[in-house]
Amino acid sequence: DKIKDRVIKLYRAQYKDFGPTLASEKLLERDRIEISDETLRRWLLESGDWKKARKHRGHRQWRQRKEHAGEMIQMDGSHHDWFEGRGPYSVLMGYIDDATGRAFGRFYGYEGIVPAMDSFKRYIKKYGLPMSVYLDKHTTYKSTAKPTIQDELNDVKPLSEFERALKELGVEVVHANSPQAKGRIERLFGTLQDRLVKEMRLRGIRTFEEGNHFLEEYLPLYNRRFSLSSVGRDNLHRPLAQGMDLDKILCIKTERTLRNDFTVAHNHKLY
Repeated sequence: DKIKDRVIKLYRAQYKDFGPTLASEKLLERDRIEISDETLRRWLLESGDWKKARKHRGHRQWRQRKEHAGEMIQMDGSHHDWFEGRGPYSVLMGYIDDATGRAFGRFYGYEGIVPAMDSFKRYIKKYGLPMSVYLDKHTTYKSTAKPTIQDELNDVKPLSEFERALKELGVEVVHANSPQAKGRIERLFGTLQDRLVKEMRLRGIRTFEEGNHFLEEYLPLYNRRFSLSSVGRDNLHRPLAQGMDLDKILCIKTERTLRNDFTVAHNHKLY
């Protein structure tokens, strides 16, 4: 009874909205109290600090995982109050390997071309080039421009800067038609919005720099616990070709016409 009373008091003081599973992990890690999540759940239900919640889930067609690591990664940005008001509202640019569930991510101030390219460059440096990337139809990832007559004659579709960069890298781009289609990255965000937010709360993290530094520590632990072994043994991530400069590919490129005086105009400046 003494242990139960202490646990309930600690839960109310430090872990108020934690689920029983995460709370039991933190009680062991931070308070040296070993208690199973089922026992904690029962105690919290009895004390009124936790309520059973049934989640209604619609029927979705299940898509089998890819067989090999690096065969496909899902990528998206999660807009959320990750720092719970302690710091700026931010976006987590997240990645998950379709075969293994291995996660990668980094915080930015917005979801756009620069965060997408910067985070993808960091992913490549850590794991290598994937075979394909599964994305939604956000304007960062899919061009909304209408094809010109020349494009139609050459059977060319307008590309966003991100699509163009991935094409230069030899990475296939696949666009999802709905959020449900890329369910693995959406479920990852759901888990991180629960677990990661609370972990950062316990540490008092309040800036992008602190958050990104913590992700480097947290995600390897997360992956060791939650990632899976792929069906195929081969890892299809590819190393960069010798001499390939990522900064010359993962950048914004614009076409300009050379003037008669051998200058180029860009953003109201002459070069």
